[in-house]
Amino acid sequence: MRERDLIKLEFYNFLSRMKAYTHSEATEKYIDDIKPFLDPSAISRQITLVEDFMEVVDRISIYNFEDVEELVRRTTIKDYMLTVEEALKLLKVLKLIRELRRSLGDLSQNYKSLTLLTKTLYQFNFLENTIESLVDPRGFVKDSASDELRKIRQSIRDTEKEVLKRLETVFSRPDAEKVFSDRFVAYRNGRYVLPVKTSEVKKVIGVVHGTSSSGFTTYVEPQSVIELNNRLTTLREEEDEEIRRILRRLTSIIGEQHHRLVEAFRTLVRIDYLYAVCKLAKSYGGKFPKIGDHIELRGAKHPILLFIKEDVVPIDIRMVEKKGLVLTGPNTGGKTVALKTLGLCSLLFQCGIPIPIEEGILPFFERVFVDIGDEQSIEQSLSTFSSHISNVAEFLPHVDDKTLVLLDELGAGTDPVEGSALGIALLEYFKDKKSFVFVTTHHTPLKLYTLRSDYYTPASTLFDRESLKPLYKIVYNAVGESMALEVAKKLGVPEEVLHKAKENLPAGFEEYFSARKSLEAYIEDYQEKIRALEEERVKLNELVVQYEALKEELERNKREEISKVVQELKDRFEDFIREVQERVHSIKDKQRLKSLFEEKFAVYYQGVEEKIEQGDWVELLGSKGKVLELEGERAKVSFGKVKAWVRISELKKVEPPPQVEKSDTEKVLEFRGGNLKEINLTSLSVDEALAKLEPFIEEAYRLGLKTVKVIHGYGPLKRAVQDFLSSSKSVVFYREGYPREGGAGTTLVYLRRD
Repeated sequence: MRERDLIKLEFYNFLSRMKAYTHSEATEKYIDDIKPFLDPSAISRQITLVEDFMEVVDRISIYNFEDVEELVRRTTIKDYMLTVEEALKLLKVLKLIRELRRSLGDLSQNYKSLTLLTKTLYQFNFLENTIESLVDPRGFVKDSASDELRKIRQSIRDTEKEVLKRLETVFSRPDAEKVFSDRFVAYRNGRYVLPVKTSEVKKVIGVVHGTSSSGFTTYVEPQSVIELNNRLTTLREEEDEEIRRILRRLTSIIGEQHHRLVEAFRTLVRIDYLYAVCKLAKSYGGKFPKIGDHIELRGAKHPILLFIKEDVVPIDIRMVEKKGLVLTGPNTGGKTVALKTLGLCSLLFQCGIPIPIEEGILPFFERVFVDIGDEQSIEQSLSTFSSHISNVAEFLPHVDDKTLVLLDELGAGTDPVEGSALGIALLEYFKDKKSFVFVTTHHTPLKLYTLRSDYYTPASTLFDRESLKPLYKIVYNAVGESMALEVAKKLGVPEEVLHKAKENLPAGFEEYFSARKSLEAYIEDYQEKIRALEEERVKLNELVVQYEALKEELERNKREEISKVVQELKDRFEDFIREVQERVHSIKDKQRLKSLFEEKFAVYYQGVEEKIEQGDWVELLGSKGKVLELEGERAKVSFGKVKAWVRISELKKVEPPPQVEKSDTEKVLEFRGGNLKEINLTSLSVDEALAKLEPFIEEAYRLGLKTVKVIHGYGPLKRAVQDFLSSSKSVVFYREGYPREGGAGTTLVYLRRD
């Protein structure tokens, strides 16, 4: 779509208002790049995602975060070193990613599209813990970041203590009041000094490090602390070098995961964008229209007007039976606003942004062309008319049946006769191309053409003749008048002038006014029938809602009553069985008697279905399996190594099979050294390894283990294992093994504890 059309329809103006709901400059940049989707399937996916996110937006929390994408990319540059401030910015982002992964992960079970977001919200527990262990939130590297740094800083503290002790003793000399300007230790040029009166400076042996601004005080480093100050300078240089070494190591660790970090950060930005879209849409009650083959918007409002006016009048825009609409009526009647409303709503809809409507239907447009407003160009020496025609001529070759054309004041800016002739020719051209067309005009020939057209619907904006104020309503199958004579009369133009004006009206006006009067009568009757139908529709909808509620209540009461009767019969049966068993002495007789009564009792259960839930064991055609997932009327069931989707109505709930002790070769877990568990996957393919790893992690979690080891070696298997661990809900975090634990060919996994 052309940039000039997006600007004319105030597309970017609307997007800029969305930025108030974002939490990062990165999201604002993302919004700047938003453009309408040109693929219908992409629009459908985005709409589904936004609708699902709308349901959960009030249950998630996002706080402000920095744009760290470029920072992460720089970590791959040789010898680049992160600053402490940059590390803290990244840490804040990692924590937000973790929190969103947890909250969205819990919600995504009910909203499938959200799983697409959580898949790339990777876990960075090891990286997060590493940064926290090295950097203090107050903005410095911790003493505990390395043993060497701890030793250096301890030496600095000890040396400083000795320096201050020696300097304090100098203040105890007998002439201290006369020699020193104040009794405090100063710090100049990285060294501890004493404030000596300039007039007495020769009485203190040492090195001068400058004077005060008044010249009254000279700062002197006494001879007794020069060596200690030198020692402090050396220690601080060692401290800085050790800090740089620690930060370089941290930078390297971050650089190793930069691809996953960038992907996760972009997902975070997308979530923040969805948050802004949903919050903004909720502020004006935005909804999505259905995708169809015609245009029908009920209760539409211009999205920009919602931000600057409190009482925006909704309008209905309909292009149902015909693909063209020609809107007429007086100036300031709302024609241009209606045209812009359709244009901007169409663009936002194709961006996956809810629009301010009650309900509606919109087609998918590959192109939206606009000619609106004063197009005069002094720079290009073009008049208003020339600029309009130049713009139209530019897009005419690209018009087709998937194009929306919006033309304001068609035929204006030149001789009315020629302008009308050109306007009719353009309307015929768009008709031949089967385009969707919305046009506004004042020209009578265009109005008359529309009345006879089988492609264009005439419509008019309503105007109060008494107050001469617009009502901002559209009536269809009607043509409006500019009301120039009525306005002139209202403003005091003499009657004789108005009479002369009417005499000078072209002959065609009689045909026009005659047609208009007959249409007004038709419209009045039509609108009355529409209002009556709308009232009936509302009543019918209310009855449907009441019927559905009543039906649900009856079904619920039926289920409750059946369950109550069944439970009562079951209790009575079990009491009876216990009583009989007390009187029967033979075990064989007991079993035979119990089987007989169970067979008879089964009659009471006919027609009563047990609810099947995830994790239940079920039977299908004699084969037993476990329910893995439920979706509507279907269930995903694992029959041994085979997984299949089956209708729930075809399944029968059964008792779980007894646990069979596996042979040593079949056991997944391998116990080594007390409580440590490990699994060796090195001889397996990726698919075989993941098939072994999943039950291994589940069993370890079930047993309440805190840590397990996975041996995988290097290459694709290692990456596949760590990708699986990142998505496992049983895993808190994982790390590569230390040399004594097996090195980089192993991974230590820390499991969640409930």
